[in-house]
Amino acid sequence: PRHSIESVMEHFQYIEKLVGIDHVAFGPDTLFGDHVALHRAFREYLALTSIEENLPPFPRVEYVDGLENPSEYRNIIRWLVKNGYSDQEIAKVIGGNILRLVKRVWGE
Repeated sequence: PRHSIESVMEHFQYIEKLVGIDHVAFGPDTLFGDHVALHRAFREYLALTSIEENLPPFPRVEYVDGLENPSEYRNIIRWLVKNGYSDQEIAKVIGGNILRLVKRVWGE
């Protein structure tokens, strides 16, 4: 089975409930280029082999329906609007939270 934007947003809502809207953001950088190879490289170079060996096999997902490339990032915003997020909340998760963090770490 392929994943859709709905599964991505389900994960977003889970994390939002866990840590709050001020601490979540979307990173569309993984939509550029061969993001599947990027995730495979992460797994290869960052995973602990002993843990991975004990996990059940999982199907490869070559792309996410609705987020196939960078131009589809707008679908995240559409989903947020459709699901009742305020303009302020949307601004936070599409860049505001990251800008706040960068300013805090690096200064203005």
